[in-house]
Amino acid sequence: MEGGEAAVRPVAGADPEKRRRILKAAIQTFGRNGFHEARVAEIASEAGVAEGTVYLYFRNKEDLLGVVFDETMDGVLAEGRGIAASEGTAAAKLERLVQLHLSFLSADRDLASVFQIELRRSARLVERFSRSKLVEYLRLLDVVLQEGVRRGELRRDLDRHLAVRILFGATDEILSEWLLAGTSAPYADGARLVGTLLNGFIACDGEQKKRRARARRGRGTA
Repeated sequence: MEGGEAAVRPVAGADPEKRRRILKAAIQTFGRNGFHEARVAEIASEAGVAEGTVYLYFRNKEDLLGVVFDETMDGVLAEGRGIAASEGTAAAKLERLVQLHLSFLSADRDLASVFQIELRRSARLVERFSRSKLVEYLRLLDVVLQEGVRRGELRRDLDRHLAVRILFGATDEILSEWLLAGTSAPYADGARLVGTLLNGFIACDGEQKKRRARARRGRGTA
């Protein structure tokens, strides 16, 4: 979302606690009923305010969704920038960035439903709300990968564009699986996911040598 399209309307004598309740109610209502099916009256009832009060703080239902996305992503990106700028190896930073992505959504199933399902049901909503802040999150992953290549921690011929999308895509799929399966926690954490990707699928030389030796011994006793 660019240029603060979903910024809250100025309200004389605004009550921050009331605004917080409305946003929390919007997340619950969108997550459980779906964005298109949700009604502002339901959000107002969940928040314990009159329906007209919602319109004092937000222009409409889409504005509410935009503020939910914007403010959530602002917090995530602020933490992500701190991780990218911190000391440590590229692998450690990637683990923390991926864990951040997993944790902020798996902590709230309703919020996860909004991000993983509702925002994607409309190409227009994806275009409006996701572009700039999603791009920044992907850029943080790329910055860490670039640093890892420069330090010699990662292979020099790494396709960073592809690597960023593999990291994001794998994390996104784990969250979607968790959300749809209804399990208590995602299947993998940041360390497990990043470790699997960095180690690759091919057995190391030592492992391959052991397997060949076992195979030779087996043939010798046959």
